[in-house]
Amino acid sequence: MFGYRFHFVRRFFRRFMKPMSVEEAEAKKALLSKAYFGISLVTFGSVLYQVKQGRLNWVESEGLIPEDEAKLSPAFQYARMLGVEKATVIRIKGTNILGTKEYDKESFDPTQHVLEEENSPKDPERKFLQL
Repeated sequence: MFGYRFHFVRRFFRRFMKPMSVEEAEAKKALLSKAYFGISLVTFGSVLYQVKQGRLNWVESEGLIPEDEAKLSPAFQYARMLGVEKATVIRIKGTNILGTKEYDKESFDPTQHVLEEENSPKDPERKFLQL
């Protein structure tokens, strides 16, 4: 199917590229696989290094997000990022509902929310904050 519809692509590449021998193709394949292994090893090592340094959230560690915004739970962060008008954020652990909180885009202030959660006697574990 593709050979019939895109025969001009094959002609285009055959015009500029010469055929290679099997040995040359295997040598290039081995070189590319070694290069891929090296790049993936360096990438994996850098991820382990970042985890060891405690920089799991790179946006926060680079200082690109305000401190109050970083303390919000992921649910509130996603609601703000997606532009949700109104939502009910429910915190669940296992099969138990630990708490609910209303989110309104118009009246939500992250600084005020963090202060309320930190000083709340009702919720001493500050369940709607990332600590």
